Amino acid sequence: MSSIEIQKQRAIDQHSIQAEEFARRYEELSEEAYRSCFAYSRRRLDRLLERYLPPQGAGLRLLDIGCGTGHHMSSLRGRGFTVAGVDGSEDMLAHARANNPGAEIRHADVEELPFPDHSFDFIVCIEVLRYLPDSSRSIQEMARVLKPGGVCLATATPAFNLNGYWLVNRFANLVRVGNLVRLKQYFATSSGLKRDFIKAGFADPVMHGVYFGPINWVERLAPFATERLLKRWEPLDARLADNSFLRNLSNMFLVRATRSES
Repeated sequence: MSSIEIQKQRAIDQHSIQAEEFARRYEELSEEAYRSCFAYSRRRLDRLLERYLPPQGAGLRLLDIGCGTGHHMSSLRGRGFTVAGVDGSEDMLAHARANNPGAEIRHADVEELPFPDHSFDFIVCIEVLRYLPDSSRSIQEMARVLKPGGVCLATATPAFNLNGYWLVNRFANLVRVGNLVRLKQYFATSSGLKRDFIKAGFADPVMHGVYFGPINWVERLAPFATERLLKRWEPLDARLADNSFLRNLSNMFLVRATRSES
């Protein structure tokens, strides 16, 4: 097994361990959007996804790459999309299948999707690229299975985010730090992401910053203040995170890219 394959398997193994935790987190999203940075980040992300996904998906096929517990699949299925999902973790897929009975859900490598060319109208790919040593192959697979004119919505982690996560992640892989997960992750710039999507066959990819500021440190250092801070922070966050001069400092990218017609 190559070093890249070993790294991918480590990410899958870690997510298998965390499957129950993620299921619980997603169940709690509707209860309180400011309870944690995870809930807050998903609130900010969902608002951007809503901008690009049609309110009614009847007749449209959507693939969730790295579908995890099937949270997004279930939500979009409720809007009429015909959904399919892939993930490398059987523990995650057990939740996805329970949340989406009858949907096409497969155990698969995100770099070798088990679908024919031009199969889907939309792709969502949430928190996957950050675990791939080279995300270009996965992006090429997204382009392959999308219909011409189809839309991909994918997240990535900015290299210069204000949480300093690049440095934290590298340090945590050398020395155990509290409860930080020892799993190497990979970071991107908006220009690098745009280049990879264009090279794969996407036209005019648009980059968005999802949420901003060192708020994850507040949750770790002063959890009692998290909810109050996030409620006050969000109006300013909405203006800062996606500012063209600041989005490379945000904590999450969302890429919206359309498959070229040719």
